[in-house]
Amino acid sequence: MKNDRRQIRTKQLIRDALLTLIPEKRLSKITVKDLTERADINRGTFYLHYKDVADLTDQLKEEIFAELPLLTSRIDPTDIRIAAKQNEPYEPIQALLEYLLSHSDFLRVMLLPEGDLHLAMQLKDFMKENMLKKFEQYLGPETDSPTVPADYFMAYITSANIGLLTHWMTSGNNLPVEDIALMMTKIMSQGPLEAMMGGGQ
Repeated sequence: MKNDRRQIRTKQLIRDALLTLIPEKRLSKITVKDLTERADINRGTFYLHYKDVADLTDQLKEEIFAELPLLTSRIDPTDIRIAAKQNEPYEPIQALLEYLLSHSDFLRVMLLPEGDLHLAMQLKDFMKENMLKKFEQYLGPETDSPTVPADYFMAYITSANIGLLTHWMTSGNNLPVEDIALMMTKIMSQGPLEAMMGGGQ
């Protein structure tokens, strides 16, 4: 039990060291030596937990991504439209944002230009993979020639939502989660121009 607590504490020290170093010198430039000096541990201790800096960042991202499938599975396009018409944040979107907010110290730094340049794309790809099939049934099959094919719709929506999420995180989460959830609800249902001009109110 004591060893478990020690391992948890060591991993936290390494994680904290990573997050303080990224704004200073960019993730791609950080070495194991940098991390061990900042965390005040020896290299052998680091290698007990991680192969290298890339393995460290991958493991930290995996911890966050592990909970996302369940949260995104609750999102339903029909319910988003209802919430938007009622001028209310869609609860599953708010729950997803609250989860991401609980990891904001990590996301805020990793989404910086100095951070992980692949993270935003990984989040977008994850959203596409987990939401495309559900949205396709509402957008109609390709044979019906919908105005916006499902894959184009998802490309647009995921880019818009990740852009909004990145701005929120890197701005220090300066708006309440409810406000961001309402923005996403309205943009997904009405489109950005209609949402900005107060459509549905």
